[in-house]
Amino acid sequence: MFEILPPSAETILKRAFNNWGIFSLYEKMDIVVKSPKNKESSQIEKTSLENLLGKNNRDLQVHVCSNSLQKELTIKLQPAHSGIIIGQIKNKKFLPNLNFAELVVKHNPFLNYPYVILEDKSASLVIYGRDIMGNAIISFFKGIKENQTVIILNQNKDVIGMGKSRFGDNLITQRDKITIDTVQDIGTHYLKEENKYALHGD
Repeated sequence: MFEILPPSAETILKRAFNNWGIFSLYEKMDIVVKSPKNKESSQIEKTSLENLLGKNNRDLQVHVCSNSLQKELTIKLQPAHSGIIIGQIKNKKFLPNLNFAELVVKHNPFLNYPYVILEDKSASLVIYGRDIMGNAIISFFKGIKENQTVIILNQNKDVIGMGKSRFGDNLITQRDKITIDTVQDIGTHYLKEENKYALHGD
């Protein structure tokens, strides 16, 4: 079910928006979270999201509504879908998706966040889920750390995926070695979106 943000989730999201250099955008957004439905849904509805983030440690989808009215109606009517999903809160961490990456690229033009820019051939392969070789990277954020989430861009600075770095910035461009694992790509992302709406007849 959809709920307003509890304080603990709000803290997690504010930290994430700040880390990606778009903190000022957070206050302008109408955000709701969606808790999972299962056989014990009636019990879950009685459980506060504070507990979902704490003891039960359940996943929460983070949705951005178009405006305050949509947010209000989402809470009241509990539709199957609402707004745009920008990630999820899991294990008290925010895990961004490609929609969030688009927000970062649009609202943080200074590129002061973890990113890599790929040459054209490798960018085409990433769209189909291929991992990234070090020599495919033509530009990158100088503060990349090992095992860090990075936004993957093509040379036009369009978002084509998100990855997880295997190395820090000093080793990220090693030749003939995979240095970034692709964890999300736009090819798979948009295919899932098309299938979801086809399934629900939207």
